[in-house]
Amino acid sequence: MMKSFFAACAAVSLFSMVSAAEVQTKEGKCVLQESNGFDKGKVIQVEVGKVVKGTCKFYLSDFFGKKIINANIDIKNTADKPMHCHYYVAFFSESGELIGCAGQGSFSKEGLAAGEKTTLGSCLIPVPEGFHEKAVSYKITFYEDEKQIGKK
Repeated sequence: MMKSFFAACAAVSLFSMVSAAEVQTKEGKCVLQESNGFDKGKVIQVEVGKVVKGTCKFYLSDFFGKKIINANIDIKNTADKPMHCHYYVAFFSESGELIGCAGQGSFSKEGLAAGEKTTLGSCLIPVPEGFHEKAVSYKITFYEDEKQIGKK
């Protein structure tokens, strides 16, 4: 009986050591404004992450002559080991239609080193003229894990 109890405790301990991706979702209303990204009063900021901390920044900007929704994210690995993450964001109209979306994540096999900071700067969403103003809400999904996201 005691052996079974200890075997069960060991199995639970072993399973609890196996990491599973941390998943966080957030959503909210937004009014996107023109900005260069540094005017905090015109940039919507949303915090995500448990160990890999991220600050999503939403605003409208010019990108090589195109008006885009800029949805980049600044991230920092607060763990004492390398971590991986992936970020997805989507913008919707009042009626729930998808206006545009983007995603980006850590890009090396090694991941983001302990204490490292970076910007995932390719979350640029060009949409046709007149659609920028229709984007009134957002949804974010943020994954973080010790192994590459999507890797078995």
